Amino acid sequence: MSEAYALREGAFGRAVVLDLRGDLVAHAHAETQFAFWLGGGRVQAHLGAELVSYSENVALGTNAYESHDARLLDKNQPAIFLVLYISKPWLDERRAASGRPFFFPSPRVPISPALRQACWRLLDLIISVNANALDRLEQEVEALIITAIDATLAPVIEPPRSRSPMLDHRLRAAIAYMREHVANPIAVEDVADKVGLSRAHYFSLFRDQLHTTPQVFWSAVRVEEAVKRLVLQDEPLTSVAMELGFSSPGNFSRFFREHMGVTPSKFRRVASGPDQHPLTGIAES
Repeated sequence: MSEAYALREGAFGRAVVLDLRGDLVAHAHAETQFAFWLGGGRVQAHLGAELVSYSENVALGTNAYESHDARLLDKNQPAIFLVLYISKPWLDERRAASGRPFFFPSPRVPISPALRQACWRLLDLIISVNANALDRLEQEVEALIITAIDATLAPVIEPPRSRSPMLDHRLRAAIAYMREHVANPIAVEDVADKVGLSRAHYFSLFRDQLHTTPQVFWSAVRVEEAVKRLVLQDEPLTSVAMELGFSSPGNFSRFFREHMGVTPSKFRRVASGPDQHPLTGIAES
């Protein structure tokens, strides 16, 4: 079955039109994300203990590192989404210039008429073949995010957890170890031992500083490396799968799709631009 998928990149991050045909596992990333359901099968998302049901009147807003999933309620009917992955540097610039929080106080975003219009304007630009569309894309993304956050009645003062974390040196060492061994099977206990932490303390650091788990972050590291290779290299998918430690191309394709909502071959065909945004948000040292 064919997938409807479009992607635009800019300084803001990525804007994606996605035909979701299966569930997405719990995952986290550094980008602020806004997901607008365009139609098709009904979908629910879990953010911790909170359940959000997408509808004509409700979208989903997630802040950096917030673990979330997607559950397609009718597996026979795909769902169409407009999804924004907003890069932290871009948001930081707008935050500094405007004094606005740019933070979702609630994942449940009520869709007002103004927000709906902003979504459709952005969608037109994403699928447009007009060469000038990208110039307008940045402005429309900013307008949409402001409208979406206003819809959730964001407080004037930004919550402390939205600010950039000063990572513990042992956490940085663990992340570096994950990147260095991205092609190898890694057990949680092994990484914790390498950086001199107990298993409990290791989990606590990820929870307190990155608001996620080591397993979810490890998956993001693997997806990050996969995206880099798919976009910047011409290796066959089989080679990419083997070099990232997957036992077969099928396992790699399934893993990638469960986290990104699209197959690696489709992602490679539509991805554009040389600039990559780290999915983990932690720059390589």
